[in-house]
Amino acid sequence: MKKLFLLGLIGLLALSCASGADYSRQRRRGGPVVSEIRIVGASHFNDKEIKGVMRTEESRFLRTRRLRESTLESDLISIKAFYARNGFLKTEVREERAYSDDGDRVEVSILVDEGPQTVVAEVTFEGNDLIETKKLMKVVKVKTGKPLNERMIGEDRYSLYTYYADRGFVFATVKHSLVLAGNEARVRYLITEGLPAPIGKLSVRGSGKVRDAIVLREVTLKTGDTFSGKKMVDSQQNVLDTGLFKDVEIEPNASEADSVTVDLTVKVKERKMREISFRVGYGTLDEARLSGGWLHRNLWNSGRTAEIRGTLGSRDFSKGLTRIRGDLAFSDRWLFGRRLVGAVGIYGQRTLEEYKEVEDGEYTLSRLGINLSVKKDILKVTKLTLAYTHEIVDVRDPNWESGEDEDIRLQVGQDINRSLGFILSRDTRLPFFDPRGGSNTRVAAQRTGGIFGGDNNFNKMAFSWARYFSWYGGSVVALSTRTGYASAFGASRDKGIPEYEKFYAGGSATVRGYDDREFGPGDFLLLANVEMRFHLFWRIGGVTFIDMGNAWPSIDDVRARDFEIIVPGEDYALRRDTDVKYSIGVGIGMQTPVGPIRIDYGYRLKRAVDEESHKESPGRFHFLVGHAF
Repeated sequence: MKKLFLLGLIGLLALSCASGADYSRQRRRGGPVVSEIRIVGASHFNDKEIKGVMRTEESRFLRTRRLRESTLESDLISIKAFYARNGFLKTEVREERAYSDDGDRVEVSILVDEGPQTVVAEVTFEGNDLIETKKLMKVVKVKTGKPLNERMIGEDRYSLYTYYADRGFVFATVKHSLVLAGNEARVRYLITEGLPAPIGKLSVRGSGKVRDAIVLREVTLKTGDTFSGKKMVDSQQNVLDTGLFKDVEIEPNASEADSVTVDLTVKVKERKMREISFRVGYGTLDEARLSGGWLHRNLWNSGRTAEIRGTLGSRDFSKGLTRIRGDLAFSDRWLFGRRLVGAVGIYGQRTLEEYKEVEDGEYTLSRLGINLSVKKDILKVTKLTLAYTHEIVDVRDPNWESGEDEDIRLQVGQDINRSLGFILSRDTRLPFFDPRGGSNTRVAAQRTGGIFGGDNNFNKMAFSWARYFSWYGGSVVALSTRTGYASAFGASRDKGIPEYEKFYAGGSATVRGYDDREFGPGDFLLLANVEMRFHLFWRIGGVTFIDMGNAWPSIDDVRARDFEIIVPGEDYALRRDTDVKYSIGVGIGMQTPVGPIRIDYGYRLKRAVDEESHKESPGRFHFLVGHAF
């Protein structure tokens, strides 16, 4: 494993060196080094604001920047456009240079003659007989008393047209007039509303294996409805979400029947309906992983999906396969003719599990079950899923004698679990695989046993939240918190929750620096993570992070002292199991079409001392595909 990590790091270093060599050659071909950029004559904006629109940069410590003629010329145009966006219509910008004696360094001066600032004195609308002026005023960004921005007027025209089109006025037109008098501007939007357009004929172009009815049922605009630009865009996304097409466009056209009606043509490009896939992977939980699958996106030409998947994994080659899983899934986006996603899943899995209560303890866990679920889109980004699961679980072959210790509570044998649960999620991450904004919130609850029957009775709840912020220099700050709680009831109150349903912490997705699932099992989980993600060069990025968390046997075992960061060694060793674990670290990764491939190193801030006064290892590496959260 260490050899693989070293090979990965060497590969990244090689890419870095190659990129650095390319950059050095490029630098030698450039002009003189830019030692300083001076802004002269600017009074309304500071130097940082003006330099912010320039591509030419000053050299800094460990960062050499050279002058390029074409870039500097472009910068002068950018500065003038920046002033124009802020009402300075007559600004003049030029540059002067002062070279060093050897000609290898240059000081660039940007000379700005700002001129007067033009302010919007009046905004009016003409021709809006059917929509009130006060409603249109909320749509436009050009406001009275603000600096004139002519580009913003063009954006307002588009916004006004979109506003009208969303209300059915697809044939509306929006023009404008601009009157300048001294340092004042008067803006008038000239609107021709027309009449609300009804929807006429709907048709599909480009489909072959997919029936037109499957496409048209995703279009929320029907014949006779009033046209809406927003509903048209939403319908386009609905068709794309079926997974049947790689490209979708809905085109409105004037109907041949009359001059008011709008016909809609849905133009599509189909994907391959059948797909066979094989993947080889590597991670810190399964060191080696092989998976394969078969997928049919349009089963029986009905728009339904069928999939078969299989996975083989091993965390220790000397023990053979430590994870085997197979899945058969079937889904229908229009269950009972309604916009509900129904799914049936049958799965089987066998894993070799570690049991931490016994030294080198292991047992075999087999799970065979069926899952029935229904998912409903409540809002565009909010979904509710209701699921019923019937599962047979078999715990067998522990590698120790069951009577060795009274405290060992592993329940060996076969269980039948029946549960009903729901998941409420809201996901606004953009882009999905490498978020730079938005959030992801998930609330889940599950009740097993009780009126559903089975061998175990318990409730289980979980909450997770993650938020992403774009920050300085293109970096991203990511925050996450996760918590879980489980409790047994009825006949299971004494024996508790099965080992395989408890919570665990530690590892690449929870608390880095520790082994996967090192902490637990527990009935209460609490995790928090902070990351800063930033670009280094080419497709290589870096990350710094702080992780904390633990899994407690019970929520009653949580104490305020567990959250102390620094604890004396002996005291810490006595209550190590309940202490919150903290780690800090760094990582490096490469962007791929499916997200980043990363190597992280977590450093433990709290390390226990065992009976022989040996400290825990300071940390560990983690290899992962995608982000930690």
